[in-house]
Amino acid sequence: MQPRICIIILNWNGRGETVECLRSIQQIDYPNYQVMVVDNASTDGSAEEVEKIFPDVTLIRNRVNVGYDGGNNIGIREALSGEADAVLLLNNDTVVDREVLQAFSKAAASLPRAGILGPKIYYFEEPEILWWAGCRGTRSKTGWLSVYTQEGKGERDRGQYEGIRKIDGVIGCAMYIKREVFEKSGFFDERFFIYHEEYDFCNRAAAAGWGCFFVPGAKVWHKVARSMGGSYSPSFSYLWTRNWLLLSRKYTSCICWPLLYRAYLKESLWIYQGLREKEQPRAAEAALAGAWSALLNRFGPVGRLSPPRWLSRLAGWHYNRNLAHGS
Repeated sequence: MQPRICIIILNWNGRGETVECLRSIQQIDYPNYQVMVVDNASTDGSAEEVEKIFPDVTLIRNRVNVGYDGGNNIGIREALSGEADAVLLLNNDTVVDREVLQAFSKAAASLPRAGILGPKIYYFEEPEILWWAGCRGTRSKTGWLSVYTQEGKGERDRGQYEGIRKIDGVIGCAMYIKREVFEKSGFFDERFFIYHEEYDFCNRAAAAGWGCFFVPGAKVWHKVARSMGGSYSPSFSYLWTRNWLLLSRKYTSCICWPLLYRAYLKESLWIYQGLREKEQPRAAEAALAGAWSALLNRFGPVGRLSPPRWLSRLAGWHYNRNLAHGS
């Protein structure tokens, strides 16, 4: 008998995207799966829409927005209590290929120590252009901060990423995870709220003996960064920058934290400069605010999107000085 798979979709005010995602899931060719939508206190009527159009979908309504981590943890616990053998965590701003579960289940069966599997992900707007085809973990130029590079991003798919292979992490957009991984490694760290938590989870799974694998036969199309308002939205910039320190700190000896914090502040100033150069001043300020929150150990939901005035002035001085020197 094929493993029972629970597809978990997290929704937060994404009515149109969630409905489109669920319609693609209805076309999946696999005999033993269930679908769950976890709604993070939406106010756009999306939970009611799901309940009306898809009566067979399990709907969980949260009273508050508990983020990617909290929402998925709730869904995962419900799925495991229902005897799911694996879960597929899927962004609501995706659509899937009808063979996605067949590809995942076959790969998982052939690789006993494969605990977390990721699909080949394309841009929704450019369906032959890759967004993700695996992941490499490296260090930033300072040597202290964890950086995970998306392989294949922006490339046209010409069959260059066809083999199943071991990778350093699986992106949170679409993660196939065996039940045993949660039993050994626990759940997502809810301090992240959203962004970078998947790599922390993959690191903990690896420490427990589970590998991450890229499965090109499983295909997903992604409307990139829709959930947070786009790649340059202030909320995205805040959380992405803030959580970078939390991820790096978890895997750095506390003896080295002073050096880590110094490197992080330097990197944050470069992020600020890069966003200013792209004429994204609100995103730049939010990234700086995220860095300040991280340095103060303030994690969880989104905090203030503006940094202290003195820090903003310091970053502005740093930016103008580099601009004047042409760097």
